[in-house]
This record gives sequence, C-alpha cells and structure tokens, in this order.
Amino acid sequence: MSVYSQAKGSPILKGVIVVLFGILFYVLYEPYQVREQVEINRRESRARLMNIRAAQLMYITDFAKYAPSIDSLVAYVKGKMAAGTIPIDTFKPLTMSAFDPDSLLRTPGSQRSYIMTSVDTTVIKKYVVEDPDGYGTIGSLTDDSRVNKASWEE
Repeated sequence: MSVYSQAKGSPILKGVIVVLFGILFYVLYEPYQVREQVEINRRESRARLMNIRAAQLMYITDFAKYAPSIDSLVAYVKGKMAAGTIPIDTFKPLTMSAFDPDSLLRTPGSQRSYIMTSVDTTVIKKYVVEDPDGYGTIGSLTDDSRVNKASWEE
C-alpha cells in the first residue's frame, strides 16, 4: 500500500464546497452588476437632462419664457417634430435608445418624473430641472451664473 493514497471525501462535503463557491461568485459579481446599471442610468439620465435643456432653449426662443412644466415642454417638442421644424442634431442620442420626446418625462432608473420649476417674473428668466434619482440638475433658481448649466459641468 502506498503512502500517497487518494483522498476520499464525502459527496455531501463536495456539494457544500460547490454551493459555497457559487455563493462567493454571486457575492463578488452582484455588486459589479449593480454598479454597471447605476452607471448606465446616470449616463442615460444626463443625456435626457441635456435634451431637456435643448428643448428649453428652443422654447424660450419661441415664447420668451421657459416652459412651465415637463408635460408642456414634451408637447412643444412633439409639435415641432410633427411640423418638421427641429434640426436633426438638436437632441443628443440617448444611450439606451434613439431620441423620443416621451423620454424627457421620466428618469431611466426609477421611472419617476423629472422635477422642473421655472420662474419668469424676474429680469433673468430661470428654471431648474432635477433628477429625482440624484444624477444631476440643469439650471438654478438662485444663481444667475448657473442658468442652463448642468451640475456636472463645473
């Protein structure tokens, strides 16, 4: 008989090791997936916010004030698109799909509505659009130097 005999392990112990290895793989891989999804949602939301800014700039050019709500802004963009009066490069392409005016209504992650407030009673007309998921804002109601600026464009 050899000193180097083959070790025999319990099939239950081998099964437990395989299950523990699977759990370890999941625990290491799952946070990566979550971070990837958060990054995709951040890029998509910022592209939508930039498109809201482009639509607001068109709106103020036509009406001398900013749109009072996201719904009225989307209706305005849909009307301009139906009339064919929007240049092709006005809106940025989205990361998840092609540009659609309805994409301006909701955030990509939680599907909550963007929060928009506009003030047209002051000398400098202002608005702010906030992402409820926390991926950024466009504009400011208090700082005149932040009109039409994105929070990530510092």
